[in-house]
Amino acid sequence: MTQPNNDLPPLVSITKSGKYKLKLVRPKDEKLLERFKTNKSGYSSCRLFFLSPEGLCMTKNYSAQYPKGLAMLIGKLTKEFLAEPASNISIDDLIEYCSPAFGKKAEFELDVSEDGEWQGKKQYKYKIVSIKPLNDDSVQQTKNDQDVPF
Repeated sequence: MTQPNNDLPPLVSITKSGKYKLKLVRPKDEKLLERFKTNKSGYSSCRLFFLSPEGLCMTKNYSAQYPKGLAMLIGKLTKEFLAEPASNISIDDLIEYCSPAFGKKAEFELDVSEDGEWQGKKQYKYKIVSIKPLNDDSVQQTKNDQDVPF
């Protein structure tokens, strides 16, 4: 079992609407196929994790069934136009589609609302109002993405 890195702040879900500087974090290799998989409708999907230097975080789900949001997100983070992924995209191709955005930072304006409870914890729904890409030095970098405990 790995020891927690005490240099990192504890992770806390974003609970209020507002602007946040967040980085899209690449899942650890052992969690990659938990975050990228086929959903109940049969489409490739992904659960993306965003983190601020203060430990504020959010996850957002995307699916090839409704690909416009994912194309917009990846395009904004990479500062490049991207065509929407095909509805029949494979899991491996979806990972490759998202890969250029891993580690990229942006200022996200979020509309946050409560979304019930799961295992006794409040859950939140995030609507991205706007995304403004940031230069790499504008958000504090963790020593190594592998240090992030998820």
